[in-house]
Amino acid sequence: MVDMLAELVKIPSDPFSDRKEVLDYVQSFTDQIHMRNTLLGDTHSPALLAEYGQSGVVLSGHLDTPPIGDYWSFSQSQLTQGRMYGRGAADMKGTVIAMLQAAQDLVARKIPVVLAFTTDEETTMQGAVALSKTLPLRRAKAVVVGEPTGLRVAYAEKGVLDLALETRGKAAHGAMPHLGENAIAKMMRILRGLESFKGRIAHPELGAVTMNIGTFNGGTRLNVVPNKCSAEVDVRFPPPYSPDQLYHEIEEHLRRIKTPFTLRRIVSMPSVQIDPQAPHVRILQEIAQTELAVLAHASEAVHYSQVNPRVVIFGAGEEELSHQANEYVKVEAIARATEVFKKYALKLSAPRSGAAGS
Repeated sequence: MVDMLAELVKIPSDPFSDRKEVLDYVQSFTDQIHMRNTLLGDTHSPALLAEYGQSGVVLSGHLDTPPIGDYWSFSQSQLTQGRMYGRGAADMKGTVIAMLQAAQDLVARKIPVVLAFTTDEETTMQGAVALSKTLPLRRAKAVVVGEPTGLRVAYAEKGVLDLALETRGKAAHGAMPHLGENAIAKMMRILRGLESFKGRIAHPELGAVTMNIGTFNGGTRLNVVPNKCSAEVDVRFPPPYSPDQLYHEIEEHLRRIKTPFTLRRIVSMPSVQIDPQAPHVRILQEIAQTELAVLAHASEAVHYSQVNPRVVIFGAGEEELSHQANEYVKVEAIARATEVFKKYALKLSAPRSGAAGS
């Protein structure tokens, strides 16, 4: 298990790498344990559906990661004091290994199981869109999305509304700024106004709307009044907000600033709210012997829950470590997740449990 995780972490899987290598690694394993493999999606965002038997629980995960980034104190796949460090260790290659190990044992015991792995969760989620159209995902007694939940059972997550803003000005010599209109100054007014937006809806666990100004671009030279400025903002919102509702509220709020701007959507995904008392959630909670949780970030659950209400989120690793330097996952957490996945698939494969979870 540790060696497999080290190998998987070492495989480049950021948006600038070839997705085929990381997918081939996983497919080679599912071939060896005699699962039936189907590749879905396009060459830029391929997804793998691996099946054994009929009507098995779906264990779903993503193989891609953000770039490694800077300021690491540990090397990629370094094992120290029971922790495996590396980009994607927590989010979510550690849980992928747990799913592969669980599937190997389940196939050996002739228990139906389905693996669904994507390579573009961090970007477009087109792999999840393709998988959501398949019968195994639509008819599954449960779809477990393996995000880093700290081995807790998550039932809700925030939605995403990524926005692009632009302001226009008038170029002039930097020594005579009164002859121009500074587009950066206009954008700063817009962004200050955006930061004052609080939203009208808050969730008891997920809280209120949050915003992150992720990119900012303006100007060509320091002695030229900039005539254009752009920024991108990552907005996360709780249920029951809808993306359309929130977009219109933000637009209306910004119009009050009396500064011309343009606003458009880059990405829009609804939030997820699963009934925490649903049978498939309660069964997983009983097996994992843990508490319920919610996630601040979005996952492929947003696509799967639209075609199958029996979705739940569970995995090794801590959400707070995602995308950070010195990301790690505890080896013991992977072993624990493996056992939970196996017991859950066994429980739902029994006729009585299957009926309860449908």
